[in-house]
Amino acid sequence: MRKNYKYIFRIGIVLLGIFFTSLSMSGCVFSPTLTGGISGAVTDKQSSEPLTGVLIGAGNISSTSDVSGNYILNKIPVGNREVTAVIEGYFSQTKMVEIIENEITELDFQLIPLSQENQRVVMVELFVAPTCPNCPKAKDAMAQLLEQYGFDKLVVLEEYGWNIEPDYTGWAIAETIDRFKWYTDSLGISRHTPDAYFNGLNQIVHYNESNYNNYQKALDAELATAPKINISASSSVDTTNLTVSINGSIENISSEDLTDLVIGAMIYEDSVYLGSEGKNVNHVVRDIITSEEIISFTPGAIQEFNLSSEILNNVKNMNNIHVVVYVQAPESSTKEILQAIYVE
Repeated sequence: MRKNYKYIFRIGIVLLGIFFTSLSMSGCVFSPTLTGGISGAVTDKQSSEPLTGVLIGAGNISSTSDVSGNYILNKIPVGNREVTAVIEGYFSQTKMVEIIENEITELDFQLIPLSQENQRVVMVELFVAPTCPNCPKAKDAMAQLLEQYGFDKLVVLEEYGWNIEPDYTGWAIAETIDRFKWYTDSLGISRHTPDAYFNGLNQIVHYNESNYNNYQKALDAELATAPKINISASSSVDTTNLTVSINGSIENISSEDLTDLVIGAMIYEDSVYLGSEGKNVNHVVRDIITSEEIISFTPGAIQEFNLSSEILNNVKNMNNIHVVVYVQAPESSTKEILQAIYVE
């Protein structure tokens, strides 16, 4: 019986040897995962005070900052990794870092508090058409969101992507037609309505029966992102010459260089009756004005601007004119709108 055990043991050793020899010959070699680490501090961007209890995560590796705001993450696979810092009451922040084998890489976070002054305002462009059957429902959903969130978090602009002759002349303008085409051409899709674009093409919502929930989900996703730009602006409406003048400044409040930006303004009209059916429309865009491109915008930099509209012959009532100013990165992959503001 003992001889049989010895025989089986020897056969097992031989088979294991053959197995590992085959693996090495086939190029399959077991090797441990190469890892490194990250350490740093998390502070309040405004006060520079350390933040305790911030969740720092890289993939499935996570930790929290201590009373001094310090944290460390170990055993992170080497390579380029996204690291995110999250805590209630602050905008989350994500950074990219290269993990090097057996090294601790320093990575600090400066989180922006969620406050009125630092609130990102989401700009929604709702592309509609005069005869679109689902557009009234989409407009109603947007009106509910605007009432719920307010102008300090949301601005809604209705843009008509084409004119339908002869009864609906005046619904669309050349700028909104071109803008709709500009967006859809970059996506490689056909134009159809109603479509809602949140902060450029950051979030795109096509209409369906769950529209309100889908709009709200997209809105909340954009509101959770820290703003990079602060806008200050004022406007004056000349009811005699039918023009609007806007002036103000923008500031880079982020920690990164921003490039290829444009400052824009959309002039819209409320409570206007258009078309032979006398339909009432709100937030209908009557003019779009843009500045020259800002090539480079460094952290802390301030850029002043002045914008003026052409004669607004298409406006029915100049007393119902409103202005939204925005900063857009037209060369980015999503043509992102970094910040917007409703001008009182």
